[in-house]
Amino acid sequence: MKKTILIFSALLITAFSFAQKKELRTAEKALKKGNTVEAKDVLASISSTIESADAKYKAKYYFLKGKTYQELADKGMDADASLKIAGDAYNKLLAFEKEQREFKYTKEVKPNLQTMVSKLVDKAIASQKVKDYEKASETLYLTYTLQPDNKDLLYYAASNSISGKDYDTALKYYEMLKDENYTGVKTQYFATNVANGKKESFPDKTVRDLSVRAKTHSNPTVEKTKSRFPEIIKNISWIYTNHVKDNEKALAAVEEAISVNPNDASLLLTKGNIYYKMGDTAKFKEIMKEIIAKNPNDVDSYYNIGVISAENGDIEEARAAYRKVLELDPGYINAGVNLSKTYLDEASEVVDKMNELGNSAADNKKFEEYQKQQTVLYRKSLVVLEGISQSVPDDVKILKQLKGLYSFLGEDEKFKKVKARLQELGQ
Repeated sequence: MKKTILIFSALLITAFSFAQKKELRTAEKALKKGNTVEAKDVLASISSTIESADAKYKAKYYFLKGKTYQELADKGMDADASLKIAGDAYNKLLAFEKEQREFKYTKEVKPNLQTMVSKLVDKAIASQKVKDYEKASETLYLTYTLQPDNKDLLYYAASNSISGKDYDTALKYYEMLKDENYTGVKTQYFATNVANGKKESFPDKTVRDLSVRAKTHSNPTVEKTKSRFPEIIKNISWIYTNHVKDNEKALAAVEEAISVNPNDASLLLTKGNIYYKMGDTAKFKEIMKEIIAKNPNDVDSYYNIGVISAENGDIEEARAAYRKVLELDPGYINAGVNLSKTYLDEASEVVDKMNELGNSAADNKKFEEYQKQQTVLYRKSLVVLEGISQSVPDDVKILKQLKGLYSFLGEDEKFKKVKARLQELGQ
């Protein structure tokens, strides 16, 4: 009895194989004649049995299915859906032939797949140019499904969703990138053109090295592009904080990223900004100091400490932070302006005290003391402003402040010079 069943099963498999072979041949002929709809229908009729087919029939099925739906897309027949089905079929074929170590169709399929990807990328770029970011994102994500190893496509899909203010979709894509620990880092190859002395980039190491050997180029170098991972985490946290209104999830995303990249100062800054938005300025300052501990020359973190300290009334700490910024970067204009403002604000408080005095001898004496304090503070402010004006000599806001201080302090020549410059600038 068992032997009979085995023989029956063998006959059944043979019948299936014969039917599949026949239908695949029919689909192939339909394709050659341009009857893509007929080929589609024929392939659909054997789709439920293809997983049990012989390897050679399975490979041919995936190949014909991909080619059929690619042609349907080219004819504009439900193009996006057809491209997705074609891409799925081609990718299954590539994986299957790799597993079988037989590459009958791979050589033809790879350029077909790349052609589809290139057309979709061009379509996405066209959508971007007319600011149809939603369509650009959809197209790029579709392209990513055709070429899932190319995470750059998913990154650009997310970026377009951000531009189109579709934050839910952007968050979904960014989370996918985060889970893959995507960085987008590329290796770039450079060499100096001997003829003109300019640094030039090359598509790959081989081409660069050939140029160096030919002595048309020299000084070969290799550089890595900046990681996109911190930007992705920053965008995730921004969406959670500002769109989803969930600071805890924003912090969780950043903490997870920091655990993988503990020395990335930009991730710490993102974490600090979340605490700042939550109103926890003490935690924000603590994180800025943590960044400085890792990078003592981080001027932005010193500047942030200055801002927070000033907001909290810690004027001396603010001034120390601003001075440190200017020590590290004399051209950091905002730090100079803010440092100067701390002296002007303190002088303003002194003036308020002066205005509260009466006309007694004691009050007059106190008035003179306050006036000296005011002058000292103005001169401190002036020194800072004169220093930063060297970096931005035509900054109207700074010139106006200098003009007022020169007037108060009786520095007539400097006052006239600044006044003339403001007039030249139309002020």
